[in-house]
Amino acid sequence: MIDVLLEAEAIGVRLAGTAPVARRFVRRDGAEAVHVCDGRRFLAPASHLGRSCGCPSLAIDRKIAARKQIGPEPEVELRLRLQAAPALGIFCLESSSWSLAESLDEVGVQLKGEGSDALLEIRIRHARVSPKSGMDVRYSWPVVAVADQLGGSRQDVAA
Repeated sequence: MIDVLLEAEAIGVRLAGTAPVARRFVRRDGAEAVHVCDGRRFLAPASHLGRSCGCPSLAIDRKIAARKQIGPEPEVELRLRLQAAPALGIFCLESSSWSLAESLDEVGVQLKGEGSDALLEIRIRHARVSPKSGMDVRYSWPVVAVADQLGGSRQDVAA
């Protein structure tokens, strides 16, 4: 795997391939995936394929179960080409963000209306939290936005 570091505030991309967006929820025991589902039905193991997974229907309940390590966490993969250099090939943005996992349905509807050639924009958001311990915690996460035809962003989706 190669990590790509960008100094730009935003970069234009297009979805790539026949299945450019993959979302699943996974609970692991070490490196082994013991529960893989789409939030409603099992995707793996093969012996459970298509059966109800038993995950809570509300996102907050899913997050609580995941924190207790009794429920799965999201795994999202977006396959992309750089707008400015599509010949460089396909890049993969992988994320375990709950925000991105929850909003893919809405964004997916928008993208279907746009066709497979929809322009997206990736930006990096930054935050700083100062908990009671007094130690500043800084973190960053990618944000994917569906760009309008004028180059602006219509909707941000935390990745």
